[in-house]
Amino acid sequence: MPAKTTHYLILFWSLCILPTVQASPTISHTTDSISVWNALTNGKIRPNLRYFYMNTDNVGEAYDAFAHGIGLGLSYETAPWNHISLGVSAQWMYNIHSSSLTPDPKFPILNRYEMGLFDLIQPQSKDILSRLEKLYVAYSIQKSSIKIGRQVINTPFINPQDGRLRPTAVSGIWVDWNNISNTKIEGGFLQAISPRSTTQWFGIGESLGIYPQGLNPDGSKSNYLGNINSQGIGILGITLKQMKPWSIQAWNMYVDRMMYTGMLQADVQWSTHQHSQWLTGLQYIEQHAVQHGGNPEPSKTYMSPGTMSRSFGAKFGWENKQWKTSINYNRITGEGRYLMPREWGKDPFFTFMPRERNEGFGDVQAFVAKVTYQWKKIPLKTQIAQGYFLLPNVNDFTLNKYAMPSYSQTNLDMTYEPKGYWKGMSFSIIYVYKNQLESGDLADKFIINKMNMSQLNLIINYNL
Repeated sequence: MPAKTTHYLILFWSLCILPTVQASPTISHTTDSISVWNALTNGKIRPNLRYFYMNTDNVGEAYDAFAHGIGLGLSYETAPWNHISLGVSAQWMYNIHSSSLTPDPKFPILNRYEMGLFDLIQPQSKDILSRLEKLYVAYSIQKSSIKIGRQVINTPFINPQDGRLRPTAVSGIWVDWNNISNTKIEGGFLQAISPRSTTQWFGIGESLGIYPQGLNPDGSKSNYLGNINSQGIGILGITLKQMKPWSIQAWNMYVDRMMYTGMLQADVQWSTHQHSQWLTGLQYIEQHAVQHGGNPEPSKTYMSPGTMSRSFGAKFGWENKQWKTSINYNRITGEGRYLMPREWGKDPFFTFMPRERNEGFGDVQAFVAKVTYQWKKIPLKTQIAQGYFLLPNVNDFTLNKYAMPSYSQTNLDMTYEPKGYWKGMSFSIIYVYKNQLESGDLADKFIINKMNMSQLNLIINYNL
């Protein structure tokens, strides 16, 4: 049966059973239903709606772009029966109106942002796009669960990266174990991914290269799309909070026949007598190529054999009920590029700022300051972040995969979450400005959609 037909059948089935399904939050999923029928009819249907407007203003007028997108989804999860529950989620996306999302022949530079609201595989499609985002069976006991099938997970390396209409989803087996006091163990094996900005599902090797591939260390264009032979990903993460106020987490990710990445992070918070607290954190990441890094041919591999990278991060801050402040630093050494497929998730660095990444670079120094304020009498949160990112020269291909110049970035973010009748809705405005730090004139390919640009994002969410 075609995938689109399947999605519409799921929508029809969900609407048919809606009158018999209890949406009340008082239903407990920790109490097993007495029959399969009760498990089905006492499940929960949750609709979601997301509107996203994005407008990018580049220097000059040739490359300005905008897009209005809307997404609608329905999720359904049964009540537990003998600790077992089933879940399904179907999502639909539509391009309401946008500028052209393919390169103009006169200015052949790829649009980086607006086209990602929809489907990178078919950017000019005006059809309603659909994705079967979740389809799983879960077994839960006490505070722990094991889930098999399509789902959304959140780890330092594979995560929703929720900056477009729909997040990244994965397929496999995932365990979330919380039955040991002050200990969280999570991990599993993944065999397929549906990246953000796509509607299809891909094998692990097939998912690489859907986003721009950048350059090989010798300066030639990377050519790993469709050429990576990797069958799965194994992930294990452990978070320990026994030694309060310390929190220590360790993560390991092994990508079959491609690479291994490990992360160790320690966070500590200590309170003051003024109802506030100081916080600090340290982070270390190391990765190595496995076998040929994805393909025996150097021009088609993802990570050159024998290569490795290291990253060191630190943060220091202060916060109370209204204010959160932090100063953040990250250093990727010159030993090699830090590589992590952009199709899978956002950077885990303390210095990460929405709309840009430091993946693909080595010999990086990043500095970011953040200030967040939560208003007292209205449900409004505002944040300002300022970052400086010192990258290798754009022609240093061994350390600069995407030929990105050094830059500064300013983010202004406001989020309003009303209560009462409008509970479940949120309204966000994100303004981004990026400025070139290097002196002198650079070619358009180093500037357009990278430097000397601003971007406005308006996002409206509704989740029941």
